[in-house]
Amino acid sequence: MWIRRSQVCSVILLWMSFGSVAALKEPEICYLLDAILLIYGVILTALYSRLKIQKIMVLLAQRKVLKARAEKAAKGPRMAEEGIYTGLTPHPTDTYETIGLKK
Repeated sequence: MWIRRSQVCSVILLWMSFGSVAALKEPEICYLLDAILLIYGVILTALYSRLKIQKIMVLLAQRKVLKARAEKAAKGPRMAEEGIYTGLTPHPTDTYETIGLKK
């Protein structure tokens, strides 16, 4: 029963709103549509700007982390990194052998 009453009330409200829309003339409709488009544009611009600012903040944070890592590496090698090069020997200074010519 309650659902039936709400449906009747909603139909009456819709019917009343159609009358007010019909009362609007063309300039008022254009102004209303312009206002809706303006609000839509402002909202989209705000969301796009927020997205760009977040991307810039992420890039700045990554740059800060990379800078901190570079400073940490510049302070001196760690003991674990020294273990990588142990046991390696340099190449001999003379890489070419002279071919002996027999006459």
